[in-house]
Amino acid sequence: MNQQERLAKILSILEKQPKISQKKLMSIFNISKDSVRRDIVILVEQGLAERYPGGISRPLLKARIENYSSRLIKRAREKEEIAKEAGHLLDSQMTIYLDVSTTVHFLAANLVAHDLVVVTNSMDNALSVSQEGSNQVYLLGGFFNAKSRILAGEAVLQQLNQFNFDWSFIGAAGITEQGIYYSELADSHLKRGIIQNSQKVCLLIDSSKFNQQSAYKIDFTGINKIITDQALPPSLMNVMIAKEIDVVLVKEGGKE
Repeated sequence: MNQQERLAKILSILEKQPKISQKKLMSIFNISKDSVRRDIVILVEQGLAERYPGGISRPLLKARIENYSSRLIKRAREKEEIAKEAGHLLDSQMTIYLDVSTTVHFLAANLVAHDLVVVTNSMDNALSVSQEGSNQVYLLGGFFNAKSRILAGEAVLQQLNQFNFDWSFIGAAGITEQGIYYSELADSHLKRGIIQNSQKVCLLIDSSKFNQQSAYKIDFTGINKIITDQALPPSLMNVMIAKEIDVVLVKEGGKE
């Protein structure tokens, strides 16, 4: 069980009981005290739990637990398999960018390659990849969005120009034949900046995003690979073939 699955399970426990001790968590998951402390720090910092001596308790706003838990575990198995396949693209000593998305975070939490230079604007990604001591981690600075735990704004865009990424991994809110969609204009600007400073770009997207649109869009320029869990609709696949974008399908337990 990885950290994301463990956090979801802890939140599920807190939905059913008001508090749980650190020792009990160590026993349930058969993990060390340090691992439990890291889990507790993430939940407390996000306002999803409150600390008490020896453990954590349910926050007053219980709905926040339910909302986060649902988002975290939605299509979690598919996202984990997509992220695992993406990890095969990496060799040690590469410079990579990890975008903000739940699928990309599964990659951040399960990196196998070592001695990486990892750049991100996600606090959670930075914390996950820094657990491997050989990685150099750069958390881009900017306006701090406490709700999503990311840093954003013009400062982040400017700092991207200091890097040359071997691979960048991005997510999306949707994809159609017309392009890749995002829910915020700033997010679409950020993706263009990432692509501009990357040798190769991989879009990690599960099939629930197929034929989904939102207000802001980028085209497929600079996208080299798409990893997903189901076959793209034929019309969308034809666009990928025409643009010479490699599409990789995964299923539970490995690549198709």
